[in-house]
Amino acid sequence: MTFPLKRIAVGLSWLAVGILFVGATTVPSDADAQSASTKRAAPPAKSRTKAKAIVQNPSPWVPNPSVSGKTAYLIVDATSGREISSDQADELRHPASLTKLMTIYLTFSALDSGRLALGDSLPVSASALNAPPTKMGLPPGGSVSVRDATMALVTRSANDAAVVLAEAIGGDEQNFARLMTQKARQIGMSSTVFRNASGLPNREQVTTARDLARLANALMRDYPHYYAVFAVQSYTYRGRPLDNHNRMLGSYEGADGLKTGYTAASGFNLVMSAMRDNRRLIGVVMGGESASRRDRYMADLMDRGFATAQSMGLSPWTSIRKPPSARYSAAQFVPGAPIQESTRAVVAKSEPSAPPAAATQAAAANRVAGPAVPAPAEAENPSLGSWVIQVGSFNEPQAAQLALERATAALPTTMRSNASAAVDEIQMASKVFHRARLTNLSQEQAVDGCKRLEKQKIYCSPLQVTAWNTPGAR
Repeated sequence: MTFPLKRIAVGLSWLAVGILFVGATTVPSDADAQSASTKRAAPPAKSRTKAKAIVQNPSPWVPNPSVSGKTAYLIVDATSGREISSDQADELRHPASLTKLMTIYLTFSALDSGRLALGDSLPVSASALNAPPTKMGLPPGGSVSVRDATMALVTRSANDAAVVLAEAIGGDEQNFARLMTQKARQIGMSSTVFRNASGLPNREQVTTARDLARLANALMRDYPHYYAVFAVQSYTYRGRPLDNHNRMLGSYEGADGLKTGYTAASGFNLVMSAMRDNRRLIGVVMGGESASRRDRYMADLMDRGFATAQSMGLSPWTSIRKPPSARYSAAQFVPGAPIQESTRAVVAKSEPSAPPAAATQAAAANRVAGPAVPAPAEAENPSLGSWVIQVGSFNEPQAAQLALERATAALPTTMRSNASAAVDEIQMASKVFHRARLTNLSQEQAVDGCKRLEKQKIYCSPLQVTAWNTPGAR
């Protein structure tokens, strides 16, 4: 049987159009909640008009040429920071909702510094209401407590909650993203750039598996009193359970956190930590084809990682003590637990710090007059276990020195006399950074000093010297 060529050509044309329509309606849009088992199939087009509108208005997403792929993994020992296994761990990838780990980090910081209280009622802005799913379902024109918003990030990975917290801490989400990137540099995440608080698609928002492992370690190191919230498998908000997307909590022996993520550009991501035989590992898997395959791959990597760690004779995990600055505990994040109510009617908005590119000018313009400041110098590497105040990492040594001078002059005389001001040079991937630090401090001095500096809008981090943040430490 033969067919006229004209009829065949018409049939092929309609087939191509149909394929194009299907492709346009099945592209996943956002975050975490879309797993292989929960993604909804695209509904059939009700009319050709609707299908044509989709084709004529393609997604604005433009690939980032620096992001060469999706897949990467890294397994590290949490105690020593030693790498156990990896693949493409330093290649740029899109973080998706793993971004929220930094949003949570800055929320914990705001709680311990007193800028936020768990009982604060934060206003729900139009930006929060308009955030794409996944959402916690905030009331229009209403408010949400810091506790509820934080737990919605941990469990539901709620994008509306991320916007609310970003606006409370940074004034608006754009400024908050600058604070996120600055904090990333301070804790050694040299390749990460944040553009929003949620992880919703943005071609400029990039990270690496190694940077995410550093962030997970920083959460455990700096906020051990809050870390247990990452193990919460369900949180009730307004009578509705917000279930945790991290299925490894219930399926992998020893797993106790942290978070999942997904967008079409990133694939299925996971950062987790687990303990076995008194050893703790941190694992990062990026670019999984589905949530279930990602989880199985992570389980296999972690199993092999624990076996390797045992053969390497690595030191056991030592629980980190609650820092003096801690104002709450993980137990107070449970619904119904008594919490300190806010004494503020409106949460004060923090002024965003200057981006790293403007560090030299900002430091020079804000230099504080006062007693003699010790000149930054190449100091002997600090001892493992000691504490430092890190003011920041800069592209130019002059910017690091000016920032360090300003910070040092703002501290009490007793602390200045004990501390050593140092600018050291570190190399991250192919970049060189100049890190401004005050060393030779006790934990109490480092925490108290940072609180004093932040009151003067000098943002910093109190850090304990480990192999993670000071590879050459004694």
